[in-house]
Amino acid sequence: MESATVGRSTMPAHYEYIRDMSVLHKIRHRTGIRDSLSNIGWLGGDRVVRMFGAVVVSTAVARYLGPSDFGLLNYGLAIYGIFNIVSNLGLDFIVVREVALDESLEPVILGTGFILKCAASLVTTIAAIIATRLLEPQNNVLIIIVALMSFASISQGLDVIDFFFQARTKSRLSVVPRNVVFVAASVARLAAVFFHMSLLMFAWIAALEVLCSELGLLVSYLYVRRPWPRWNWHLPHAKSLLVESWPLLVSSLMVMIYMRSDQVLLGKLATKAVVGEYSAAIRLSEIWYTIPVVICASVMPRMLRTREENPQRYYARLQRLYDGMVLLSVLVAVCTQFAGPIVVRLLYGHQYASAAGILSVHIWTGVFVFVGCVSGQQFVQEKLTVSSMQRTVLGAIINVALNLLWIPQWGGIGSAMATLVAQCVASYLADSLQPSTRHIFRMKTRAYLRFWMLPRQILQGTAE
Repeated sequence: MESATVGRSTMPAHYEYIRDMSVLHKIRHRTGIRDSLSNIGWLGGDRVVRMFGAVVVSTAVARYLGPSDFGLLNYGLAIYGIFNIVSNLGLDFIVVREVALDESLEPVILGTGFILKCAASLVTTIAAIIATRLLEPQNNVLIIIVALMSFASISQGLDVIDFFFQARTKSRLSVVPRNVVFVAASVARLAAVFFHMSLLMFAWIAALEVLCSELGLLVSYLYVRRPWPRWNWHLPHAKSLLVESWPLLVSSLMVMIYMRSDQVLLGKLATKAVVGEYSAAIRLSEIWYTIPVVICASVMPRMLRTREENPQRYYARLQRLYDGMVLLSVLVAVCTQFAGPIVVRLLYGHQYASAAGILSVHIWTGVFVFVGCVSGQQFVQEKLTVSSMQRTVLGAIINVALNLLWIPQWGGIGSAMATLVAQCVASYLADSLQPSTRHIFRMKTRAYLRFWMLPRQILQGTAE
């Protein structure tokens, strides 16, 4: 009798031990899980380094330049960013998918993607310079900033190497060279502050950072892929990629418009100092956007294979991913809401005091950006790229319209509110408008509802 009692009492602990060991066994022996966790670790480490560096360096640069010059620099980077996104041609997720599904296509897909991106970069470089000249004809410093960044971005055709590493869940091969360049560029910026260099020196550093990062990717690829599989241009593949990617290109452009048009419109409707305050605030907000990018880049390529083999398991895992994104984004927003004003004052000083109010509004866009990052790749996997384009077009229109309406009244805070509303529509509500995307809307809604029900579940569990 006594032994039976002991057996029953020890059974739960023994069961938990076996379950924990089975989880560890799966991680240790299942290559897919191990590779994904390793990839998350490398990408996560990369983002931590960049987040820390961005806070330290951008703070020093912002304090040194002051709101006006810091605003002018970010005004130029915003104009460049809108044109630069076009040169990507929406190829990133598609190249990752194609290489992940068929490794034999590597030379053709990478070669074709490289030439397409380089050609597009040449066109967007010319367009960016012309547009800046028309927008600010007397501002030679702004024109030089945009020209430097645009010419450097021609090298971003080599981003196809990063797409290849993502498809193989070997992002460490792109993280290492890019981090080396990032650290070097950060040191250069701090040196420029110490030696009281001009505004244009910071533009030169940014342009050289882009160029050296791409060359670092090439060196990493040549080291790993020996002998180098010769890349080939293939016109039918080019047509196929462009036919599928053009909605993603439009989507990416619209995303950039409603992520960066606020800075451009603030530069025209307000002052460069307001642009500087707004830029300081969104730096602290947007650094958190790297979390969903890291997780999705590591998980989604393997989840794509799961969808081919077991759709039910694919959607179950996808739902858990949405749930996790909502939890993370709300935690970040709540913590920033309380700590934001103190952080802004400590980092930027009293000259950026208005940035705290902007940050308290803008940080909540992450609640929609996090789930939007997952659904963006889901649209590609389920071949709903036209729907993705339509929702981002709607978001961009709303953002520009609200910016034009609210900036004259509320300045930077009005622009932050416009971005928040646009993100809510584009990343969540727009999915409910079409039958083909309503299952995605339902998945996101479940994720939001589960989070808001979580405190009640915890209290009930405590009471029991």
